Amino acid sequence: MGEGSLSQEEIDALLQGADDSPFDSGGGSMPSGGSAGDGMSPVDRDIIADIIGSAFGMAGNTLGTILSKNVRITNATSESRSLAEIRTEVGTSSVCIFSNLSGALSGRVSFVMSMENASKIINVMMGGMSTGEMDMAQVQTLKDSLSPIIGTVTAQIGLKLGGGLNGSPAEVVSVKTANDLMLPEGTSFVKTTLNLGIEGISSFKVYYILSLATANDILTLSKRSSQSKGGGDLGGGMNVQVGAQGQMGSGINQIGIKSVAFPSLSTAGTPSGQTNLNLLMDVQMSLTVELGRTKMYIKDILGLGEGSIIELDKLAGEPVDLLVNGKLIAKGEVVVIDENFGVRVTDIVSPTDRIKAEGK
Repeated sequence: MGEGSLSQEEIDALLQGADDSPFDSGGGSMPSGGSAGDGMSPVDRDIIADIIGSAFGMAGNTLGTILSKNVRITNATSESRSLAEIRTEVGTSSVCIFSNLSGALSGRVSFVMSMENASKIINVMMGGMSTGEMDMAQVQTLKDSLSPIIGTVTAQIGLKLGGGLNGSPAEVVSVKTANDLMLPEGTSFVKTTLNLGIEGISSFKVYYILSLATANDILTLSKRSSQSKGGGDLGGGMNVQVGAQGQMGSGINQIGIKSVAFPSLSTAGTPSGQTNLNLLMDVQMSLTVELGRTKMYIKDILGLGEGSIIELDKLAGEPVDLLVNGKLIAKGEVVVIDENFGVRVTDIVSPTDRIKAEGK
């Protein structure tokens, strides 16, 4: 064609390029395996981000308790991703924590972070530096600290959707190649990116990955739950008649008010809090057995070496302490089971003694 004009083939090519544009109508980034044909509109992605972000907000409190530091998990953004994109973006030198859902939802969920950032959490837990390839002790430490997060997120999503959601105990894998990723089934996914901030550590990105099918199930249940909680007539059952001039009628016969219906008291005999407590039954917590404690001057600590002996505040044969998240709950005696140490519980600490111990 002449200069300044386009042929029909060039016009078709330009139109095809517009269809493949990497941006959606809202100006946001649209991945090549994005929502053009996967049923995930920008509104749907925002709903997913809101539900998961809210759940991780509560999970941040759980991690903060475990690490004894302030933790915030914020800025959730969700986007559609293909299998190839997921593997490219998070599939090398990372750690994957995964769990299988059952009940209201089914399918695997995966929580992924880089190996470098996982080492930061391990350092806080172990009080030391974690470099290079993670060993079994470090993997177990990471599992102990992050499994409660996955449990809390699952419980919170279940609450958002009306309950009835469970998750299997979380497992951890070290990802060296893209094939090591333990992803949900399928080839289309929804990846939610969040910022994880730990006191004293620069914030970093983590990823919560669902299959597209699971994400669509969340949307369906979320909309159903919203409809069931939504109101009907004005006042949830008050019918107000309006006169022909648009003014509310003053006569008592013009207003119909339904009587209040209180819920059944058949559960009055249930112990207080037991129903809500059931939601936390699959949340893992750290149980510590403490042999004893002591205080030392810095100069004495710096002088420690191989063969040094440290005298503790416990007498020989005295029961050891069992602590959950740093709180004393019981006492026991050390036993040997096969070739492993164990503790036989000999005394459960009463609530009164527990309060006294916390006050010291």
